[in-house]
Amino acid sequence: MKRLFFALWPDESVREHCTGLINKLDLSVMKPINAGNVHVTLCFLGSVNSDCEAALMAAASEIVMEPVSLTFDQLSFWKVPKVLCLTSCLGDLGAARLAGELCAVARSLGIRLDERPYLPHVTLARGVKDKVEIAFEPIVWTAHSFCLVQSCSTDSGVEYRVLRCWSAYPE
Repeated sequence: MKRLFFALWPDESVREHCTGLINKLDLSVMKPINAGNVHVTLCFLGSVNSDCEAALMAAASEIVMEPVSLTFDQLSFWKVPKVLCLTSCLGDLGAARLAGELCAVARSLGIRLDERPYLPHVTLARGVKDKVEIAFEPIVWTAHSFCLVQSCSTDSGVEYRVLRCWSAYPE
């Protein structure tokens, strides 16, 4: 079994902007996300066996992706999971549409998913106890592909590994 999710994966410029913002945080009161783990979740799948993984990959290959552009312009504190994340005051229909298609694929394969409405976000830190105020320039994240990612536990913490990507521009 692998712990999997579909995600938008950042280019180096977006990763650098997110890392710069993480470096501005008071890390004595929260645990920052590893820069290599920065992503936007589209659909969290949970533990998946190899047959289901193969079926997910085959079905994802049939999805026609349009490029997605998200502007993250707010820092949000989510009290229950104790996370600080980037969010957007503007919704993006492309990201929501892609997330919806991927979730529909997962449900068709019998995967039980969270039923909350989709909200694109980038987690920056965990173990956060209170709201954080930091001035920053909005981060524009343009994605031309989506990925299937595995969450792996390592001695140094959780590491996300991209298993496969699908492009908005198939070759």
